[in-house]
Amino acid sequence: MKKLVVVLLLVLVFLGGGLLTWPEEVGRTNLVAWWRLEAVNNNRITDAVGRKEDQITGNYKLVEGVADKAIRFDGFTTLITRNASDFPSLNQNFAIEAWVAPAAYPWNWCPVVAQHKGEVAGFYFGIGPRGEVGLGLAVNGQWHMTISEEKIPLRKWSQIAASFDQNNGVKIYINGRLVNQEKVLGKFVQSRDSNLVIGMNYEKVVPSDPVRPQATLPARFSFDGIIDEIKIYNQALDDTIVSRSFESARPGSEPDIPVRVMPSGRTGPGRFGAYYTKLKYYEEWDALWRVGDYADVVVEFDNSPIRVVFWRGTRYSPVWVMENGQWMADQSAESFTDEDGCFEHMLDAKCLYSHVRIIENTRARVVVHWRYIPVCVRQKFSQVDELTGWPDAVDEYYTFYPDGTGVRKVIMYTSGKPLGPQETIILCQPGTRPEDNVNLDAITLVNLRGESHVYSWAQGPPKLDPEKPVAPVIQVVNLKSKAKPFLIFEPGCRMRVFGIEVRGNVSPFPWWNHWPVAQIPSDGRYAQAPDRASHFSLAWGGPPIHKGEDLKYWAAWIYGTTTDRPEKLAELARSWINAPELTLSSDSYKFLGYDISQRAYLIQKSNPAGANILRGTLAAGPEKPVHNLCLVIKDWGDSEAQVIIDGERQDKSSGIRLGNIRRIDGNDLIVWLERKSIKPIKIEIKPD
Repeated sequence: MKKLVVVLLLVLVFLGGGLLTWPEEVGRTNLVAWWRLEAVNNNRITDAVGRKEDQITGNYKLVEGVADKAIRFDGFTTLITRNASDFPSLNQNFAIEAWVAPAAYPWNWCPVVAQHKGEVAGFYFGIGPRGEVGLGLAVNGQWHMTISEEKIPLRKWSQIAASFDQNNGVKIYINGRLVNQEKVLGKFVQSRDSNLVIGMNYEKVVPSDPVRPQATLPARFSFDGIIDEIKIYNQALDDTIVSRSFESARPGSEPDIPVRVMPSGRTGPGRFGAYYTKLKYYEEWDALWRVGDYADVVVEFDNSPIRVVFWRGTRYSPVWVMENGQWMADQSAESFTDEDGCFEHMLDAKCLYSHVRIIENTRARVVVHWRYIPVCVRQKFSQVDELTGWPDAVDEYYTFYPDGTGVRKVIMYTSGKPLGPQETIILCQPGTRPEDNVNLDAITLVNLRGESHVYSWAQGPPKLDPEKPVAPVIQVVNLKSKAKPFLIFEPGCRMRVFGIEVRGNVSPFPWWNHWPVAQIPSDGRYAQAPDRASHFSLAWGGPPIHKGEDLKYWAAWIYGTTTDRPEKLAELARSWINAPELTLSSDSYKFLGYDISQRAYLIQKSNPAGANILRGTLAAGPEKPVHNLCLVIKDWGDSEAQVIIDGERQDKSSGIRLGNIRRIDGNDLIVWLERKSIKPIKIEIKPD
């Protein structure tokens, strides 16, 4: 009686447990395993045929599946394991079927289900790095891999199947259609002493398509997306059976895979300032991070949708985010060796050596500090001093102003050669390619006279003409946005197009996806599809490197965005490069000079007991214009300030902003004035 009850229960499970059943042409005894993946109990998955409970580890989520529930694998940690002793013997003819919906293609081949020992025994049914479907198996002592040319789509349900017949070979199916077959004939050798795995390789695997194989290491990764209804049959399936199986189980809804958008904070007009926050990307990626609620920094500008984002996903290198969500980034200070490849921030995937903090946050200006140690893929340091053990170290200070500009100062501490600190980079949101983000007329170069030239990538990376224009100092990146990001360098910069690592049959731009976001140990992976966050490079600015004291080198340049003609940026560039001279007429103050790395005039209050009124004149002219200005008055004290320009007291409506900075040994005053002039300006500042 008990045996009869068990049999009846099994029949109910098979035939009444959901919409999916095996085709009538397949005998029930020939279905040896069926993972419906519709429930998880104490991290165990039940095989509906053998009633075995298999362990699931890592992060995962139950979501809507083809018939009932399914499991969304996180792409990093999810693994289902069946002990070798619990998996039955396979016949010489067998078949595998599953439903999958990839959120992203795997970094290299990833099993849907596999049981093998290297390439000596067993089978491997998986998805390739471009969405291929393949079956590998050991036949007659050799490993054979049959792969589809057709790719399965992203974020869509696909039925995939493979069938092996020792007398007819291997067939691969996608959505009920035969897409490849090969005459792999002979005896199949099962790997009976190997555990069966679902969704992850046994061992770390080197990511596919490396730029530098010597600097690309094996990585752990799992299937990224949803897997459902895995069946293994102890017989080969013919075309008709596979087609009927597909037609009988077409999913009624789209897979539950939320859209992935790299985060940049709230949308709409901002409030000038820097804000600590914890930006959320997508659930599975966020779950990896061991950080608190103040992990990231976002800088906003008044009445502007433009953001500057310091986010873990970029290893904290800042990104300028346009009104339509397109991202422009830059490189860190970087060095290179043939053995280890690049030493840079990109290879610090967990931000172990990279962090960000807010230094100043006033109405007048914002200063953000990014500190990092360049590392290579093996987590070795760059140019380590044999005596002290100190490697290269970098402090970067970003000074942002209410006019939507920011000055980047890179300070490199090194016992070796100064590092290369700049590379104009565009980030691609998942689902987009380089051409979706930038026009083929990708860069406009402008010189101090306002002469310009547009360079096109329509025929691949162009060569810069030294006469078009002569001595350019401005790069404008022609994103497919209303606002265009720009960079302004000092004279003497050596601009060059990034013309290497380009695959002309893929894109006119060099395109990789080992950064941002990715956690694989890779110093360069060519993007195979627009499935992940990715990046491409346009040019180097080659900013002049200045020798500082002791082991310091530094460089500085300006970022911002414009909706105007690129040529109009020449005035801003002249105001920074040829800043008008400031002459003080107050004995109690000393002019320390114009600091291009802050875009500010530095003044020291040298006589606290003397007169408190600061008076001076800015000798502005057409070649030395004022295009908004900042004064930093050290040791000003605690008092508020009045600002008088050309005899008129300034208020908020006239574009004046004040900020007080409290230091351990004194208080400074920051004065920001939104003013454009090619005539001298008289300035008076006094306590209020």
